[in-house]
Amino acid sequence: MAGTIDEYKRLFREATVTDQMKLFQIHIVIYLVVNIIWLALNMMGTVTIYPPWAVYYSPVGWGLLVIVHYWFYVRGAENLCRLREEMVESKIK
Repeated sequence: MAGTIDEYKRLFREATVTDQMKLFQIHIVIYLVVNIIWLALNMMGTVTIYPPWAVYYSPVGWGLLVIVHYWFYVRGAENLCRLREEMVESKIK
């Protein structure tokens, strides 16, 4: 089965985008589970944080990183592949 290099690149990009989406979904699930447990422990009084609003540092900070993960590695996965391809092609020439 002979294909062109462009076909290979296209298929590789699609696979990379799919893989990055799966990793992002895992990241979201872990984020939700950990932060739900964290907030529940704080609501029950098991863990006390002072000042009370500091309890939201983890969900907000981690939430921003989840957005960054999506922005650069899911939405920008195809561009990352292109950059890698260009880097490899420049080393070959």
